[in-house]
Amino acid sequence: LDGLKGVNDSLGHQAGDELLVAVGGRLRSCVRPGDTAARLVGDEFAVLLEDVGDTTDVVRVAERIVNRLAEPFSVASFTACAAASIGIALGTPGRDKPAELISRADAAMYRAKRSGKGRYALDGA
Repeated sequence: LDGLKGVNDSLGHQAGDELLVAVGGRLRSCVRPGDTAARLVGDEFAVLLEDVGDTTDVVRVAERIVNRLAEPFSVASFTACAAASIGIALGTPGRDKPAELISRADAAMYRAKRSGKGRYALDGA
């Protein structure tokens, strides 16, 4: 999540916590009922998509998340802005270990951050 530090610094940590809860709600609205959206730590979230057809499906979800999180949030009686830098790693059940997928997604996320906020990058792309 890009922008949490600014909210914490300007509106306080309670407002930052409200923003995190709101982000979680928006993430859940971007995925199917069988998918998982969860906060990992701090301002980092993970989304696990089950039964993905191809990369196009994953990119559509990433774009939906970027667009949905770009909409202003109302926290602590103020309007706050946040964005998501998303790293995408595709895995094969039974072959890829969860820690490896998270590491690859993390590397892709940092590539997305370097190219500007509110973007996504694919692992290995």
